[in-house]
Amino acid sequence: MRILLISIFFVAVNSLAQEIKPLFPGVGYSLQEENELVAIQELEACWCYPVYKKDTDTVFSLKAITYPLPVKKSGLWGLINKQGVKVGDFNSNEPYLMTDSGKVKLLGFELENYQWKATDKSALSILDSNGTEKTKYYVASVYRGSFIASKDKKFWGMLNSEMKTLVDFNYAPSHHEGEDFHFSDKGYMTLRENKPGGLNGVVNYKGRVLIPFKWRLLSYVVKDEDYIYAMNDYFKRGYINIKGQTTLPFIYDMLPREITDSNQISTEKYTWFADEDLNQIGPKYQAYEQKGKLYFYKLDGKWGIKDINNKTIIPNIYSSIMDGPRIKDDKDFKCYIVVKNGKYGLINLDGSEIIKPAYDCLCGLNYYAPSGYYIEFKKDNVSYKFSKTGELVEKGGKSGGNCFCE
Repeated sequence: MRILLISIFFVAVNSLAQEIKPLFPGVGYSLQEENELVAIQELEACWCYPVYKKDTDTVFSLKAITYPLPVKKSGLWGLINKQGVKVGDFNSNEPYLMTDSGKVKLLGFELENYQWKATDKSALSILDSNGTEKTKYYVASVYRGSFIASKDKKFWGMLNSEMKTLVDFNYAPSHHEGEDFHFSDKGYMTLRENKPGGLNGVVNYKGRVLIPFKWRLLSYVVKDEDYIYAMNDYFKRGYINIKGQTTLPFIYDMLPREITDSNQISTEKYTWFADEDLNQIGPKYQAYEQKGKLYFYKLDGKWGIKDINNKTIIPNIYSSIMDGPRIKDDKDFKCYIVVKNGKYGLINLDGSEIIKPAYDCLCGLNYYAPSGYYIEFKKDNVSYKFSKTGELVEKGGKSGGNCFCE
């Protein structure tokens, strides 16, 4: 078990800095206020948050979140004041707070890399003078002692470690299924008004509204302060920064919620890909539609197919590509009906031809192929019926009807 050796020394009023004795390599402990005298304590954990060296992930010190400060010693939690004096007995298996609302047990929280994290069992249990729970808040996320909390898991708000309400309990997760409902690394939280047509906004861990609640969609978790995904009342997407200022105009039908090194972007007319700086990569497509693990794309007025890695399977040489009929006793067989230069044909999934595009009309098309043949085309008003391998089964017979002609 790691032991935190906390040592805070008295510092004169005119001193510019507090002396900090390391808790363990690379970590120190400091109070939020200077000029405090604290006795040496041997502690295993505290209700604190880490302070990092600038532009690094290295923890420089730990800051007390509130006083009396919950601290852990010999496996049990108690309280100390700013002078390091014990003011709450070390008799609890969970950290607890002393607030104007009463004693508050912090249930189901975990300490990870000096950061307190909420789990699916996290809750705030407020006790009466007899030690009986009088109020319980479920907790979805915690950041520097601020809790996203709810009494019923429907209406959420924000409390601090003094049990003061920072955000009223009128909100819901931005994601409709409650996913990604947590503070960002910098303490930002996206919330949605919990009412029909409720709009989204962003608050910080102190409860301050940073982005007003006027957006139909926002990034579920703010990771980039300059490119926050948003959708306006006209269902157009763009990016804003943490101040609510537009950083990419609202003219797009599709934008990535998080920018990566390859981002799909769409307007009413075009779809293209962009790099992490939103510079265009490759051509602009007239259409780019996902179907399973394939993408049907339209470029220069012609359709083709790419795989999930953007590798071309079928080049864009067809004015139309559609699924061929299925076969009841051969469910694995699949192919495409294509139109090229105004003529119908049939190709395999890899683009190889089964029936060369040379026919004026497609006839009798249903979800399942008819018995006796696979597909029917017409040319010069003559019916041609083929097997799934492209073998001519019948020429000039009675048509299956419902013909589509180019």
